[in-house]
Amino acid sequence: MYGSTMDSLEYLYPKLSKGGFCIIDDYALPGYKAAGDDFRTKHLINSELKKINWTARYWRKARVL
Repeated sequence: MYGSTMDSLEYLYPKLSKGGFCIIDDYALPGYKAAGDDFRTKHLINSELKKINWTARYWRKARVL
């Protein structure tokens, strides 16, 4: 699950509007969590990672003023 999640983030996140929300369902599973954490680290994403429920997390893409 790591590879498919990382591929999705790499290809789709640049298309996400500033101020939009990135949601990772199944974040509780190790592959999804590792991909999300690695992606955020690689791209210096510091937006707060918020909990939706026991498995899903999201963050808001920063707006550049």
